[in-house]
Amino acid sequence: MSKANTNKLLGSGILLAFTSSLCCIVPLLALFGSVGSLASMFSWVEPIRPYLLLATALVLAIAFYQTYKPTKKDDCGCEEKKTGMQSKTFLWVVALLSFTLSAFPYYAPYFQKKPIQQSTTSNFNYKQSVLHIRGMSCSACEGHINQALQSKKGVKSVVTSYGKGQAVVKFDSTQISLTQLKEIVEKETGYKIINKSANVN
Repeated sequence: MSKANTNKLLGSGILLAFTSSLCCIVPLLALFGSVGSLASMFSWVEPIRPYLLLATALVLAIAFYQTYKPTKKDDCGCEEKKTGMQSKTFLWVVALLSFTLSAFPYYAPYFQKKPIQQSTTSNFNYKQSVLHIRGMSCSACEGHINQALQSKKGVKSVVTSYGKGQAVVKFDSTQISLTQLKEIVEKETGYKIINKSANVN
C-alpha cells in the first residue's frame, strides 16, 4: 500500500471516530456556546454508532498492519524510508486520538457542571411535569438536559431518560413556568419538545 493510502487510512480513522461521537460532542458544545440548534441534527449518528466504531477499528487495524509489516528492500538493499506521518509514533498518536473520540460518550458527564442546589421552600408551590423530548440519543444527552434545567432558579429536580425520550421536572411554579422550562430545553440544548400533554401535579 502506498504512503498516500496509509495517510488516507489514518485520516479516515480519526474522521470515523469523531463522527461516531458527534451525537454527544455537539450537545456539550451547546452548553458553552450558541450551537444549541445543531445538537438535535446529529441524533442520526446514535443508531449507526456501532458500525462507525467497527469501521474505525478496521481502518486502524489495516493501518497498523501496513506500518508494522516488514518493508521491502530495494535493489541496493536499503529499506524504504518512512516520513513522519508514516512513523509508528504518529500511528499510535492517531490511534489514541481515535480511541479518545470514540469513548467520548462515556466520559462526557465529567465535563458537565454540577447542578446548583436549590434553596428549600414549601412543597406547596412545587409541581411535577413530564417534558417529552426529541433528539436525545445516548446517556450523555440526559446530562446535558439535567444540567441546563437544574441550573435554573426554581427547579428542584430533573430526571431525564433518553430511552423514554422524556424529562421529569419538579419545579417551583412561583419562580419558573412550564413554558420557560420548555424554552430552556430547546434554546440551551438544541433538543426539541414534542407537543404532548404534560402531566403537571
